[in-house]
Amino acid sequence: MEKRNTKQRILEEALDLFSVRGYDGVSVKDIAQAVGIKDSSLYKHYKSKQEIFETLLDGMNERFEETVALYRLPQGEISKVSRQYGENDLDWLKTAVETIFLFFVEDAYAAKFMHLLMIEQYKNNDAALLFKSWLIDGSLSFQTALFGQMMQDGYFRKADPRAAAIQFYGPILLLILMYDSQPEKREEALTLLHRHVEEFAKSYQI
Repeated sequence: MEKRNTKQRILEEALDLFSVRGYDGVSVKDIAQAVGIKDSSLYKHYKSKQEIFETLLDGMNERFEETVALYRLPQGEISKVSRQYGENDLDWLKTAVETIFLFFVEDAYAAKFMHLLMIEQYKNNDAALLFKSWLIDGSLSFQTALFGQMMQDGYFRKADPRAAAIQFYGPILLLILMYDSQPEKREEALTLLHRHVEEFAKSYQI
């Protein structure tokens, strides 16, 4: 039991340090000191700082998938996802968007991991690629495919799917960056988020 707790504490302290100083600004010695163990003891749990980072990344992926599953957000073939989005009402869409938004701004693990990537994206190529994959390219690629299918299925008016994806996701990403680490402004953020979804629906939904 103690071994598992120590491994978890190493991850927690590493994420705390990484989110403030960045990956390159933290040494194994720093992590070990934060946990209250010797460097040699840390290596009994993780072979390197890189392995700690990769474990944190796995945790981020798992938490995101758990959030998607918990709120039953559509997954799978794009034609099936298109039908689910197209056949649900505007309130459902607001809830779906709100779920992802709150994951990034209120889940402490996700917020710290995002801070880490933001710090490192200009110094570390792998972090830059991961930042783009998580917060930009991955989301835009999914939404471009989804909106293209929804246009084809008659749920959305015909338009450029990529442009529609940027119009949809750009303000959401901006709100994530604006309201990150400001829990006292939760209602203000959600009001703006819901208004954005409403205006987007007016422009594209048939």
